[in-house]
Amino acid sequence: MPLPCVLIPAYQPDERLVTLVGDLMPMDFAAVAVVDDGSDADRAPLFARCEALGAQVLRHISNHGKGRALKTGMEALLASGEGAYGVVTADADGQHAPEDIRKVAEALAANPAALVLGVRDFGKGTPLRSQLGNGITKVLFGLVNGSFVRDTQTGLRGIPGAFCRELLDLKGERYEFEMNMLLEAKPLGHPIVQVRIGTIYIEGNRSSHFDVLKDSVRIYRLLFAFAGSSLFATGIDYAVFALVHTLVPDVLIAAVAIARAASSLVNFAVNRHLVFRRRNHPKHAILRYYALVLGIMLASYLLISAFQAFTALGASPGGIYVAKLIADFGLYFVSYTLQRDFVYKHHPKNRGAEDENRA
Repeated sequence: MPLPCVLIPAYQPDERLVTLVGDLMPMDFAAVAVVDDGSDADRAPLFARCEALGAQVLRHISNHGKGRALKTGMEALLASGEGAYGVVTADADGQHAPEDIRKVAEALAANPAALVLGVRDFGKGTPLRSQLGNGITKVLFGLVNGSFVRDTQTGLRGIPGAFCRELLDLKGERYEFEMNMLLEAKPLGHPIVQVRIGTIYIEGNRSSHFDVLKDSVRIYRLLFAFAGSSLFATGIDYAVFALVHTLVPDVLIAAVAIARAASSLVNFAVNRHLVFRRRNHPKHAILRYYALVLGIMLASYLLISAFQAFTALGASPGGIYVAKLIADFGLYFVSYTLQRDFVYKHHPKNRGAEDENRA
């Protein structure tokens, strides 16, 4: 059985692309595909040489971004049937050694349902922008996804054929597509396998087309979508809680329950449509959501009561509001994890058939 395909998105490449393709062709990959993402006309001879070496070359008339180039390549490989073996994505600038690409392909063949990441060591010699970008992103990713990924920005990835098909409809046309892919892997049932690879930076990574400011905003906007939704719902929750507690100061459970009922309606609608993007969510999602709401509400009540009983907050003016803020901040992360993995979890209908076709 051949190894998974290799897919290389390329924008304004140089000789390193041809060298990489030449090194990969003798290896036992199902296919090697290159996507010309709207490069200038003077790069056409490079792509022609890749084609002469045996690579499939797909072309965009204009530059659409790395995410769109990856989707174009995956769609073509799936249509030809070669994508059923899985797809390994690699960069065109020589930063992924052929032996590391093969290593990731072999790991994907051994773990056909997993998203395989080729992860780098960020030691001495790593450009500062790469150290900062990866360091900040992996912390935020861990907070919202519950998974520790050593290298969130790696372009060397092994993607199962079934996951490739699901990714064709994933939002993101540029670098944010790769972050979206990481965020979707776990909810869609694809574990993440990490394979250590060499760290190669050429000329301080100047060949990268990653725009630190613009592309980081695209990535972090997704990571903070849930936070924004929660803050909006929290504002409603806190206002209703304060109103009810003022009217009925001796019945804490009533204030907590009414506030959570009001805010949960808003939170469910926003998270369903804007955060987790599950238009066709399972029909019992709302039941699971309100089961979670009841659990979080009870936990909030118990934590607020405990703060009142066992800390100085119980005796201080306005202490109950501080206690509620502390309790709800901790429950925020619990709520996110359970909504992602329980309430809105996606259940692909055709994975079994796709895996059977792959075999």
